[in-house]
Amino acid sequence: MRQRTSYPKPFKTQVVLECLQPGASVASVAMSHGINANVVRKWLPLYRDHQFTDLPAFLPVKLEPNIPNEKSISIELPCGQGTMTVKWPASDPDGCARFVRRLTQ
Repeated sequence: MRQRTSYPKPFKTQVVLECLQPGASVASVAMSHGINANVVRKWLPLYRDHQFTDLPAFLPVKLEPNIPNEKSISIELPCGQGTMTVKWPASDPDGCARFVRRLTQ
């Protein structure tokens, strides 16, 4: 008898987020991870309703003074029934990339 595979929630979240990217297909994302597409299709409605529930209640944030006329990167994240907007200084693209990677781990 074949045993079912159990996947950790962060991995499922990552796969679902990949599926929700523009132009991505569930089948190709599933195949790239070695998972049957039907399994991933079962995850989609579960995670669409509860996006980012694995995020910690508080994220460490380093606050710096606001520099007038500084360009920033704006990131909108679904959060419960609303949206959380994060503005990141455009002068720190590496820090922004680390922040986004941390959210999706």
